[in-house]
Amino acid sequence: MISEEVVARVATSLGISTNKARRLALTALPAGFVRSLLPGVVLVEGTTDEAVFAELLPVPVLAVGGKHVLPLAVAVTRAHDCRVSLVIVDGDDDVHRAQHGTQRVLDELPDVPTIVLPGDLEDVLATWPSFLDALQRNSSDLTSKDASAYATAARAATRADLPASLESVIMHAVGRPDPSPGPGAG
Repeated sequence: MISEEVVARVATSLGISTNKARRLALTALPAGFVRSLLPGVVLVEGTTDEAVFAELLPVPVLAVGGKHVLPLAVAVTRAHDCRVSLVIVDGDDDVHRAQHGTQRVLDELPDVPTIVLPGDLEDVLATWPSFLDALQRNSSDLTSKDASAYATAARAATRADLPASLESVIMHAVGRPDPSPGPGAG
């Protein structure tokens, strides 16, 4: 349950009514989101993102239930006096989705450290050979979008062949951003 004080802070932060803030906080965020909040949290779009990044990052990672929910999740996190260390979003291959989804999130969260992956998570994972091998050993593939299989594969994969975009995410999450981030880092 979200306190009325938090609802008021979320409403103010998002510029919406307290009724709308209460409704969104109760219906748009995943069950247990508020109970899972910790200082220095990394917010990601979905469960497969959470599965992979929870294995790669030494900080708490929470899925918010979709890119469109990220501004609300940031407001709720901050209203609970927790710091958002990083937001990770898919760049998306579809131009319309990228322009209207990712760009909207970037526009709504100008003061939040955000990394935009080059394409979606599966595009990035497809360039991590040891992850793909581990995923295949578990009789799974990228099209399954199975969070448990992704977590197992990320845990089993070596870091020696980690894609540069994932290395950049790790560096940002631990507070050491790349001196010259490449495409997709922001």
